[in-house]
Amino acid sequence: MGFFNHPIVLILVGILSIPVYASLAKMFWGEKLESLGEAIRFLFTPDLFSLFRGQFWDDWYATTKFNFFLFLCFGWAAAITELLARYVL
Repeated sequence: MGFFNHPIVLILVGILSIPVYASLAKMFWGEKLESLGEAIRFLFTPDLFSLFRGQFWDDWYATTKFNFFLFLCFGWAAAITELLARYVL
């Protein structure tokens, strides 16, 4: 894992990839990020409260979608940094 050996490059790639993150967010939550607020609300609501409100599956879906978005963002930055570390640096 060469990207751990180049933390400055990883941070730089992470910052320069903000347009990619914005495009991913638009794919996940709509063009104007309409449902992002709901996803963040469910992210901070304990599952037990959502279960008693009858919104457990909505909570699960929103939390899973948000976590997958974060995984893709971190994965993108790590993959680009790994490619740079292998072939350029």
